[in-house]
Amino acid sequence: MLARIFSRKSSPARKTAVSSRERRFTFLLVYSHGKTHSISFSLTTLLSALALVCISMVALGVFIHSYIQTAKENEELNYLYDVAGIQEMQIQYLQEHLQEMAERLRQAELIEKETRYMLLEEGLIHEEASELGAMIASRQLVAETTSRSGRSIRRIDPRDMGMVLSSLEQAAFDLDGEIASLEERLSDLRSKAEEAVSYSRARPSIWPVYGNITSVYGWRRHPITGRSQFHEGLDIGAPYRTPIRATADGTVVLAGYQAGYGYTVRIRHGYGFETLYCHCSSKNVRVGQKVSRGDVIAYVGSSGSSTGPHLHYEVIKNGSKQNPMDYLPK
Repeated sequence: MLARIFSRKSSPARKTAVSSRERRFTFLLVYSHGKTHSISFSLTTLLSALALVCISMVALGVFIHSYIQTAKENEELNYLYDVAGIQEMQIQYLQEHLQEMAERLRQAELIEKETRYMLLEEGLIHEEASELGAMIASRQLVAETTSRSGRSIRRIDPRDMGMVLSSLEQAAFDLDGEIASLEERLSDLRSKAEEAVSYSRARPSIWPVYGNITSVYGWRRHPITGRSQFHEGLDIGAPYRTPIRATADGTVVLAGYQAGYGYTVRIRHGYGFETLYCHCSSKNVRVGQKVSRGDVIAYVGSSGSSTGPHLHYEVIKNGSKQNPMDYLPK
């Protein structure tokens, strides 16, 4: 098939007429079997068609470029959201971890307060602000504030998630280290405090009965025999049936009658301490019974070798008789 373009030549006489008309082009299609077909169109149509083709090509190029850019942006955006989702889960985990540490600090503060109260009650420390307690409270505030700072995570721009995560991780790391140090110090303090309180509770430290001191610890003339004799305790005169109180925590190891001492109670307190309460009118405890400081264990009497109602009180440390006045509050 052949195609030819024919352009009609105009004679000089017709040039003016042709120029006044629109120029046209004709395509002649010649098929192999001899048949022909012609297509005729004007220059304006040709130019319009070429312009349309160019515009279409440009539009297609812009569309393809835009599609490629959009696909890349969508891929990057999906990646960012995936990363943001992972970071959000990590932040939520850190928040829970921080809340757990805040709870640990609350427990530590409670133990510190209980320990301080225990020492205060025994008079081993004075009422004052505790440095450890203040430190625990400040760390607890940091933990609670940091954990609350992530409650609006979903409103954080994904591009800022990395910064928030880094901040929370650093806060969690610092707090975890400080809490571990505080717990170690608090455990050591609690252990020492319990030991100190246990010793304090076992050490005779109150008056067993209030009254007049009729005979002190040391050499004296015996009121019955009249001979010089070492007095191993403290005699406190008091009305008959006055309650006698244990001067420290301990276990009753003797509650009965002894020659010379009359009705006697002996208490073993630990740490080598023992106390002896003699000449009682009656006892109020039995052997093996646990008693606390201040419990009524017997009543003042004049049993045994005695000239009148009084309490003979002894303090023993590691088997050696001590001067009770060294253990009584002044």
